[in-house]
Amino acid sequence: MKALSLWQPWASLWCSPNKRHETRDWQMHHRGRLLVHATKKFVRDVDDELEDILSSEFGGHWGMELPTGALIGAVDVLDCIPTQKLYRNLDRMTDDDRIDFACGDFSDGRYGFLRGTYWIFREPIPYRGHQTIFDVPNGVVADAFANAREFIGG
Repeated sequence: MKALSLWQPWASLWCSPNKRHETRDWQMHHRGRLLVHATKKFVRDVDDELEDILSSEFGGHWGMELPTGALIGAVDVLDCIPTQKLYRNLDRMTDDDRIDFACGDFSDGRYGFLRGTYWIFREPIPYRGHQTIFDVPNGVVADAFANAREFIGG
């Protein structure tokens, strides 16, 4: 199964209702289920808006409690959209759009990987990540998927 590494707290945010798009400066051609790997790198110094989102979703101690160096869940990648086509009119954004926007870098020249359904593993699976999309043997995550919490969402 394919996987993508993200720094925390963005890895956990992508496996939450808050972050519908993961933004990168490269296009992703993969569609379908994609494992989310939380790297060992953890960014705790975030702006006030993102701090509020993180505290609301994960509690006030999110900076000490989110897992690192592990597979934490999966997302269903639906599309890869140039950021120029996303959130151009800030006045017309819904509350959900504003939250998603605060969770990513939507500057021009980037791409938003749209997530639909997502899964959160009940227990993180320690695993070494990579800088590009990488493969994880299905056997590594089979039990985790059997017990994962599934959320339908766009």
